[in-house]
Amino acid sequence: MIFAITIILSLLYAILLLSLLIGLLRTLNCQRFAKKADGISVIVAFRNEVENLPELIKSFNSQTLPFSQWEVIFIDDNSSDTSISAINSNSKNFNFRLIQLSGVEGKKRAIIEGVKNASYNLIAITDADCTPSEFWLDSLVKSGDFALIQRPVLVAPSYSIANMFEALDYASLMAVSAGSFGLGRPVIAASANLAFRKDLVDVNIETLRTDISSGDDMFLLHTAKQNKDNKLMFNLRANGFVTTKFEGGFSGFIRRRKRWASKASGYKDFDTILVASVVLLFNLSIVLLAMGLLLGYTSIYNLLIALLIKTFVDFPLLFVFLKRTKQLKLMLVFLPLQFIYPFYISYSAIAGLFGGQIWKGRQIN
Repeated sequence: MIFAITIILSLLYAILLLSLLIGLLRTLNCQRFAKKADGISVIVAFRNEVENLPELIKSFNSQTLPFSQWEVIFIDDNSSDTSISAINSNSKNFNFRLIQLSGVEGKKRAIIEGVKNASYNLIAITDADCTPSEFWLDSLVKSGDFALIQRPVLVAPSYSIANMFEALDYASLMAVSAGSFGLGRPVIAASANLAFRKDLVDVNIETLRTDISSGDDMFLLHTAKQNKDNKLMFNLRANGFVTTKFEGGFSGFIRRRKRWASKASGYKDFDTILVASVVLLFNLSIVLLAMGLLLGYTSIYNLLIALLIKTFVDFPLLFVFLKRTKQLKLMLVFLPLQFIYPFYISYSAIAGLFGGQIWKGRQIN
């Protein structure tokens, strides 16, 4: 029985990953656009980001797109530090507006307020702890008439093992995102480098699910998918990348994973639920096989079959994506991650669904 379940879950996972690889290859071959937008409104929702905002603003000041064609709307989500002063003193070249939320909390409500005040139809979202490339907006304005555009988010490199593990883990999410977009059934979005047209993607308290603390990017994606006429794409052009940084070592890594998992209870999108279920069940089966082996209930061969299948189907998807995004050095931790991934992903997914996390001083619903 255990062997049969292992084989079934392994085959489902293999089919899923190979399908995503096909989608990723399609994404790589669909990167030419013609239509140009008339301008872009950039929304940055922030809370107590005085340490990160100067670097973000520096990247804005260096954008190659003419400053007359874009604006930045900073939304202050009740900061208690000097973030506002950092914005006013560093924002020199570009047009910007600063809006302070009053009595209303949360990144989702901040984004809604930003969209309401945007001058342009094309909206780009990034986070305060991100650094876009200098060609970020110039490449985005030429991305065509897509309703929603996801672009890669890279983790800033460091020499710590924890950073490399998390960078590879996040790259795997980006690879799955690119592959699912290529299949026409996107399942992952990241607001650090996300754009959409506000005339085609309805942004309000219902569509963003403001009753759930996290997940503005995922609910934006699900809203865009509801209109079958909307064109959605993953843009892998190198000059459109955004770099972010993760801190806190392994404990911060797990906290972020739990926070991302906390929004899953609100998902209604079939593709997202299907992919998440297959990935979780397969990795959970590996954990159970490892426990069964220690207790003498199963054979080591069952565990080895699952791990080998996981390794052989994960490798090509990650390799293609990492090569395209110039992150191949992360493959140095590929094999170690294969052994620990099932354990932390299973724990994070289950713990995240029960809530109880604190993020930026607030309880996550």
